Amino acid sequence: MKSWRNHWPALWLLLILAFVAVVRIRLLSLPLERDEGEYAYAGQLMLEGVPPYRLMYNMKMPGIYAAYAFCMAIFGRSAEGIHFGFMLVNLGCVVMVWFLGRRFLQPAGALAAAATFALMSVSPCVQGLNAHATHFVMLAALGATLALLRAQESGRLAGFFHSGALFGVAFLMKQPGGAFAFFGLALLLWAAVRQSPPAWKAHGVRLGIFAAGLAAPVVLTALLLWRAGVWTTFWRWTVTYAGVHATLMPWSFGSAKLAGYIERLRWDGLFWVLAAAGLACALKERNRADGKFFFVTLLLFSAAAVCPTFHFTDHYFVLMLPVVALLAAKALDTAAAWEASRPGATVRWAPWLLFALAWAGAAWTHRGIFLEWTPAEAAARVYPVNNFQVYPVIGAYLDQHASPGAKIALLGSEPELMFYARRRSVTGYIYMYDLVQEQPFRERMVREMTKEVEQGRPDYFVFVNLTLSWLPDLPESLQRIQRWLEDYTDRLYKPCGVVTFPPNQYFWGPDCLRRVPPDHRFIILFERKDLP
Repeated sequence: MKSWRNHWPALWLLLILAFVAVVRIRLLSLPLERDEGEYAYAGQLMLEGVPPYRLMYNMKMPGIYAAYAFCMAIFGRSAEGIHFGFMLVNLGCVVMVWFLGRRFLQPAGALAAAATFALMSVSPCVQGLNAHATHFVMLAALGATLALLRAQESGRLAGFFHSGALFGVAFLMKQPGGAFAFFGLALLLWAAVRQSPPAWKAHGVRLGIFAAGLAAPVVLTALLLWRAGVWTTFWRWTVTYAGVHATLMPWSFGSAKLAGYIERLRWDGLFWVLAAAGLACALKERNRADGKFFFVTLLLFSAAAVCPTFHFTDHYFVLMLPVVALLAAKALDTAAAWEASRPGATVRWAPWLLFALAWAGAAWTHRGIFLEWTPAEAAARVYPVNNFQVYPVIGAYLDQHASPGAKIALLGSEPELMFYARRRSVTGYIYMYDLVQEQPFRERMVREMTKEVEQGRPDYFVFVNLTLSWLPDLPESLQRIQRWLEDYTDRLYKPCGVVTFPPNQYFWGPDCLRRVPPDHRFIILFERKDLP
């Protein structure tokens, strides 16, 4: 019996990890969506010796590209390999939430935090089945937080450097990850202020070493990009244009996205309600100033990471899941302690029983995607109008028919196609959104894209006639690109395939256009007329 009591937290944690593993392993072959496709294509190029921002342009930081390249190098250049590596990232985050919970909560509370994070991180409410950069941010940020807390306890200066370096990695995964570096700084300053009398010299050394660790991966990455000759392009996209892009969408767009996210929560929303109760419990505590400061600052900086542009895309909320899970568990912990302190209390496990029922109810609402749907069905239901399941088929066609050194031009925002085709794009513009939005660089970008395509002489041309692959803010700009495309392909290309939806139908061969049903959305493939 004593042995069981010593090991029951670890056994329950294994069950939580098993839940995540079962869900993710079942869906390893889930078709990649756009962001995953971008990261996979960039990672594929890196494995071929091509640095980021040379043959593909985007506002994302290079850390996520390196993470994908690492996953593919170990587990294979496939959707399955990417998702297996992502599963390990997710499992690592669950374990670190548990470790954080053990520092501020009772053992049962730490397990509740891990279980809450596990369920919410795989939930379709945050697009949790896709390997978004936000999950990689949290792996680094949670590791950095644990390293910092341990360094403060032990006083080992190396720990402060390691913590800072991990916070730097979080920033390199995605710009909002930089908010967690300020969280680490807040913890350091709080520790200095709390000490009586303050040892400013010692804390100044710790802060300096932390800052050095924070700068190390950022400076090293900058040097590598400069040495690779892509620094100018990197700066233009991740700093100059990223600042412009962040202001393109009006508040009404962000508020609509936020309202949509809240509407989709349903049972998952119970954990947010519990988190609000946990925050109230933490604020009311009188003798636990360190825990109160930790929870409040983590909440503030997690919210700051989600809200910099007020776009509120679903997977951005992954950045708040650890603090939501910890605060929800804090509410349960407090309720359990209160129940246990009552004279003659008989239902001491009532809070945990209610939590288990709420957790099971939330999991049951997602039973289709967790246990029943095939990967293709899951993609179709989660992204009903994006048709991500067709791109592996198109990519396989191009991979089989294009020569090993063939190049492709893709007019559409579907970089996952380049990954599936295992070929390179003649243009670095892997998204078309920026070319049809009202922004000061639009004309320059259109000229660059068309010039790169014409000079690159692609062997195959793919045009994606889907609204979600363009989202034109300026229809006249889209029409201009379409007129150029029509003239260019009429002169140099012939159709070789069409994919229509709904339903998904594939027509291959020179007469493919004659077989397209009227009023269908479609993707057209062209091959160069002078190909052997």
